[in-house]
Amino acid sequence: MRIATLESRLNIASWRRELRYTLVRLRLRTWARSWVTVFEALLKDTEAAELRLRKLQDAAEDAQAELDEADLALDQLVMYVSKLLRTELHGVALERLQQALFGSERPSDFVKPKLGAELEQVRSWPMVLGGSAVAKVAALAAPVDAVLKRCDDAVKAEIAAQAALRAFYIATLEPLLRKINGERQALGGEAKKQVLSGSAADSGEGLFRVGDRPRAARLETLAAAAADVSEAEQELKLAKDRLAVLQAEQLHSAEAEAEHQKKLQALVELKRSQAETAAKLAALEADLKTASRY
Repeated sequence: MRIATLESRLNIASWRRELRYTLVRLRLRTWARSWVTVFEALLKDTEAAELRLRKLQDAAEDAQAELDEADLALDQLVMYVSKLLRTELHGVALERLQQALFGSERPSDFVKPKLGAELEQVRSWPMVLGGSAVAKVAALAAPVDAVLKRCDDAVKAEIAAQAALRAFYIATLEPLLRKINGERQALGGEAKKQVLSGSAADSGEGLFRVGDRPRAARLETLAAAAADVSEAEQELKLAKDRLAVLQAEQLHSAEAEAEHQKKLQALVELKRSQAETAAKLAALEADLKTASRY
């Protein structure tokens, strides 16, 4: 019996479903009573972790939403400052203050980045604006300072929320998944022992659901089956093509080997014939030498 390993890519809700499924099957087996307690504890831990994870995810999403809202508030204030400067200042005074606040950028480009570069550039604004001789311009320092604080708080909250989420994965979810997989493997081993010892009539088949295909509507099943057939036909065609190539190569190799053997045999025959001719020639020469003596 192969026991599939639950993977981290499956969400925690899937772990919970697998545990509940196994528990239902375990409760029907008399030899598995102690395992029921083990898996009930795993289910309880998983449900608690699922609840905690949901809260941490909510906190992270809330922090991201507040970060985006703080970014929007900063953008709106930046555009308001730009508009007010053009209303209250003119000429060189306007150009110098715009240069001090925006540099060479237009306000519409200045606000495009997410919190980061824009936030750092605006940090000097309260001091710059507060030093203006124009009362309405100087009064902008306070709201800018307030928005900066809001942005900083939002950044810190988002960083903390993401850190808490990562820490939960490392400290809780990963160990929990290892424990679940370990107990599933141990349960499978125990089920096998029960069969081998004759204490149980089954091997534990059906205790684990992972790997089973979900039930589908008839139309979807037919479509999937048709796709499977088409894919199988393509694979069969490729296999047949490979087989034909291999058979051709084998045939060519066999023909080449036969031709090689044929040539070797011809060479042997020629050498044998050459040897016989050489022997006859030697015998004839010997006879001629003998006859010349008389």
